[in-house]
Amino acid sequence: MEVQTLVRSSEEINADNVIDFLKERYPEKYKLVQNWEELSGNWEVHKLRGDEYLIVWRIPDEEFKKEIPIFGSEESAKGAFLTTAQEHGWEEVPKRYVVYHAQFTEGGGKLLAGIKTEDSISVYDQLTLEDMLKKMSAYPRIVVYSSDVLTYIRDVYPDAPLKSYVIAREIAREAGSSPDLSELGKVYGIDTSTLEGALTLIEKLLHNPVKLPDGRTVNIRPYWYPQGV
Repeated sequence: MEVQTLVRSSEEINADNVIDFLKERYPEKYKLVQNWEELSGNWEVHKLRGDEYLIVWRIPDEEFKKEIPIFGSEESAKGAFLTTAQEHGWEEVPKRYVVYHAQFTEGGGKLLAGIKTEDSISVYDQLTLEDMLKKMSAYPRIVVYSSDVLTYIRDVYPDAPLKSYVIAREIAREAGSSPDLSELGKVYGIDTSTLEGALTLIEKLLHNPVKLPDGRTVNIRPYWYPQGV
């Protein structure tokens, strides 16, 4: 089990002082460590840009066997741990992702949604949306180009925004603004008028450098990067 969080510090943080740092500066995040102090794991601290640090807490699976008398099973203990982690500003380190996009058919008459997994591309309408959400829920990270498409599933999948990596937002962090997906489609030679094309392009944009319509290129953060501080 691996969980991660982002923090800011003007002073250096490392694996030796990270717990004391969290206790003093981020008491809410520290509560996860406090509530599960019986678990032994390894700490990793990575300095990112500016004063940002990525903190990773790695806990061997066998550690959760200690919790079986309380939770009944190792899996139940892991589930409870993840729930607590999310409540206190941590998230599971995502090892897999699903690409999601949605758009209206020509003329705006019907909304179609699609996802791209490591296996295939699937398209859904309002009648089959529940099937899509069940498949999406198995992935710790949802990759989208724009956060606008999350509005279509927010009511039925409230965790979606918390699990999402928004590429347009990442491009804007580096370039000041982000182009429409259709503009990027012209740069990459991919037709984004179809869901299949849009999903293919969105996944392609995960690979740096990202080419922009004005000729510039930018490097965006990886999809597993944790959500905001």
